[in-house]
This record gives sequence, structure tokens and C-alpha cells, in this order.
Amino acid sequence: MRKLFILFANKYIIMQLSQTELNILNQIALGNNKIENIAENLNKSNSQIYRAQQKLSENGFLQLNRGYLEPKRTINTSQILNLLSRYPNLNQLFSDSGLTILTSILKPKSIDEIIKDTNLKKSTIYKKLRLGKNISAITLDENHKYTINKKIWPNLKDFLEQSKKLEETIDNRIPVSSVIYHKNENEILFSNKFELNATPTAFSIYEKYGIKLLLPTKFYYLPNKVLSKQDILLHSIYVLDKEKDYRYMIYVTLFYVKFKDRFLKIKHPTLELIRSILRGKKIIGYPTIDEIREKGSLYDIRI
Repeated sequence: MRKLFILFANKYIIMQLSQTELNILNQIALGNNKIENIAENLNKSNSQIYRAQQKLSENGFLQLNRGYLEPKRTINTSQILNLLSRYPNLNQLFSDSGLTILTSILKPKSIDEIIKDTNLKKSTIYKKLRLGKNISAITLDENHKYTINKKIWPNLKDFLEQSKKLEETIDNRIPVSSVIYHKNENEILFSNKFELNATPTAFSIYEKYGIKLLLPTKFYYLPNKVLSKQDILLHSIYVLDKEKDYRYMIYVTLFYVKFKDRFLKIKHPTLELIRSILRGKKIIGYPTIDEIREKGSLYDIRI
């Protein structure tokens, strides 16, 4: 039996850069791009620099060319190199979980909200918040929540917003034409119009359970594995939360009703909405119980 899991808001894993990787970027920002020279300046071996640059290349910052590290011509690369060249003390703030925490507080958050959003330890969060406050990169708003000090650090805010946007739309594990709905280091949920070597999920698998749909795209999950009904429901909710599609709301509700005994303990705001609608509550912008009942009759699902 699968253990019960409680789902909260979508969490996107922002890239984490090590101190060595940031030091390499800092060297590039200062005009030093030869691996041998970078290794000497950082007191590292050439092999350590080669290993570190691989992740920087995967994250779209650099490319290796005959022993030289060349920055890629992207807005994100330009922004981080500019920041590191002007403010070398950002290295310590950015390193490891720093970028994850900073991106989390693009919208003001309390400590508990940051923990919920990042799944990081309180001690780790406090350490980075202190570093940020010491250089006035992080401030407390009128509600005593932590956020980026955009008045003093507008370039930092712009970089974090660009990084978040890239993380939400691009991933090396899937084709660039895909739409991402949820991801972390271990899994990714996405859609694409083509047949791919990935596990069909969400609305693309409803036909297997008696709810046949005509869809303009296919929904996939990686890594490949056998999915439970709980997985399929949660993946459907991830899609619905991003697409805000009226029809998808009806189909999620039908799938929920058909197998609701398996879902009673799962908590999510969207499921709470569905449960309210099924009790007869009318919510602006959402289908009514009569509309759901009418569609359910096509699939022999009684509401």
C-alpha cells in the first residue's frame, strides 16, 4: 500500500550552485576564462574545474571551447555575471540552497512559509536570511515577512525572476517544446504533442479508466514507472492548477468521483473546491454539480 501523502502548492526546484561553481562564474566575470588559470586562482585542480563546469554548462551558463570557458549569450548568464563581478560577496549568499531561498521570497514569506515552499531546514534558511540582511539584499516588509529588497537590489530581483521563469519552462530531461507542470530533482510532469519515451499520465491515461477524451496534447511523467490512481489524480491537479481549463476541472471531478474512496485523505485546495461543488455549492468560474452530473452520465458515472 502507498503511504498517504499530502499535497501543497507546486514547488519548482531552483538550481543550486556550489561555492566552486560560483567562484568559476566570478572568474569568468573578471575576464579569466582559461581553465588552467581558473584552477590556479581558486587553488583547485584542473579536473575539479572541469567537473564543476559540467553543471554550469547543463544549467546554460557556460560552454567549453578548447580549454576555455565561454559564457553563453543569454539574459540569465549576463545577469549573474554582472552581479558577481560587481558584488563578489553574493557568492556566499547564492551558494547551495541560497538561490532556492531567495527565489522563494520573491513574494514575501514568513519563516514557516519558506520552510513549506522549499522543504529546507529552519537553521539553513536562517543562515541565508542573515547573510542577505547583512548586505541589505533581504528585508522585512510591513507584515514582517522576508522578501527581496528591490529598492536597493533591483538587478538581483530581475535575475531571480528570470531564473525562476527558466526553471519553470526548461528542463534538460525533456524536449524544449514541452510544457512543465511540476518538477523536482527526481521527477517531472509535462506535456508534449509528440509520442515520447515517457509514462502517460493525467488526462492522457483517463481512457484506461473509462473516461475517453480527445486531447490536443499528451501528458507525461518521468522517470518511467507504474502510476497509481493517486499519482494520476495529483498529476491531473498539477495540470489543472496551471492550465485553469474549465473542461479539465470537470474531468478531474469525474475521475475523483469514480475512485473517491481512494482519495478521501488527500488534501489539496483544488480537491476542497471539488468536494464543495459536489455538495452543491456554486463557485463562480467553476462548473456546477448539474454540469458535472450531465457530463458524468456520458461515462456512466453517477454524481
